[in-house]
Amino acid sequence: MNQSPVCIFFVFYLLVVNTPKYGVGVEVGILGYELFLKETVSNKKNHTPGWDFQTTPIGLDFQNVSYLNRISGKSMFVGLKDKNKREQVVWDLDIQLTTGKETGLKPFYLGKNNYIGFETSKFLFGVGRREHKFRPQSFQTSFDCGDGVFLEFQPQTNLTLQFFLWDQYSGSLIFQKDRFHSLLSYSNKGKTGPWEDLEPKEYKQSHHRRHSFGFVYGDNLNLRLGIQYIELGSWGRHVKDSPRETKNSGADGDSLVNGNLGLGWDLYILELKFDFLWAKGNDRTNSKIANSPGSIPISGEAIQWGAELQFGDVLVRSSHFLSDREERNSKNQIIREGYVSLGAHPGQTPYISQIFQIFPSAAVTESGYEKNIALRNGKCFGYLSELVLQFTYHQFVAKMVGSYFLPYKVGGSSDGRISFHKRDFEVFYIGEGLFELSLKEISSFELGIGFSQVFLPESIGIKSNFGYVFGRLEI
Repeated sequence: MNQSPVCIFFVFYLLVVNTPKYGVGVEVGILGYELFLKETVSNKKNHTPGWDFQTTPIGLDFQNVSYLNRISGKSMFVGLKDKNKREQVVWDLDIQLTTGKETGLKPFYLGKNNYIGFETSKFLFGVGRREHKFRPQSFQTSFDCGDGVFLEFQPQTNLTLQFFLWDQYSGSLIFQKDRFHSLLSYSNKGKTGPWEDLEPKEYKQSHHRRHSFGFVYGDNLNLRLGIQYIELGSWGRHVKDSPRETKNSGADGDSLVNGNLGLGWDLYILELKFDFLWAKGNDRTNSKIANSPGSIPISGEAIQWGAELQFGDVLVRSSHFLSDREERNSKNQIIREGYVSLGAHPGQTPYISQIFQIFPSAAVTESGYEKNIALRNGKCFGYLSELVLQFTYHQFVAKMVGSYFLPYKVGGSSDGRISFHKRDFEVFYIGEGLFELSLKEISSFELGIGFSQVFLPESIGIKSNFGYVFGRLEI
């Protein structure tokens, strides 16, 4: 993840712009966790063909060994925040420095916004990270951003246009979406034998610049439209690229155009959102499972919809995502790839979004273009839903979240379209329940506990639950 332009301007701000009048807020936080993961040998017939814990054949060992894996750990972070303006120079800084590689975390994370810019009454030109305002918002924690150079134009109060002139796409990582990602990988640290190869290898990240445009029009009733173009090249650990073209040019020319068209309607206590998403591109490959080895077209669609009801201190939110799938012929060969998503994982429960990190479609993540059927790091087509129940009493917040993922069937011919028929999906689902209780003081203090349990088919033979404590103080 290359954030050098952001870091340069951040240092510039500290050394040149900052004065005692414009002080930088400091945020300190703690995170402790305990994971219980148990694999059991199931005597029942495996009803999940093609599915395994890992993305490699080594993962089959999880079905043959019974053991209890318990891991406890903690991490800390220091955050620097400031949002201010001096004449026409504006800045919005948000960065978290973490405790280091031994926790599985990256050295630092940027917030949803981290930029410095020049602002007039209608224009904002900036360098750094800026959140995409035009992307789908059906899920409570859905997020995408640009890391580079951007321009915003607001010709009238209810119309905002965003142009991302150059974006070093990095999967739009933020600390809240990555704090438990490496938990399983590091829980096997120190083991011998087949466990040594479970850590994903580092891959050269090149040829993945992105250009985006979008707008939001309206107030209570609003329209969102966005188009993103990204050059994938040979970036991705699960994609077999064309060796000849890669050798000649350093990449084989893979690219992707991703778009969304959405409507939002705010009815005071009720908010409704709907988005149609599409993706078109090209995957040049020598894979034997392709119908025509050499090039596979990408042409997929997905839909997102959600509703949020907030009445006083009670909030209820229901979110849904449904993608199409690969088109395959009777020989199980791929004719056309399905929908490919960009940005962070839309869900917020830790197992589905971070520990297992199962995306409901193919995706371009911080590791590149990925598509694979697996319980861990799976990027597979299907249906994802999330239900949030939240109650606030003074400074106390209680939240329950239920997530449900139902994948399409693996193998066999398919027309590649979005399906609402039960027969086109697997006979099992992956579920998760989360309960979180916290004490919050406006935005300066937070202390809480959380507990989550994953629900898997008995034939997979995995039982696991997870607890954590978290806290932050801003001074």
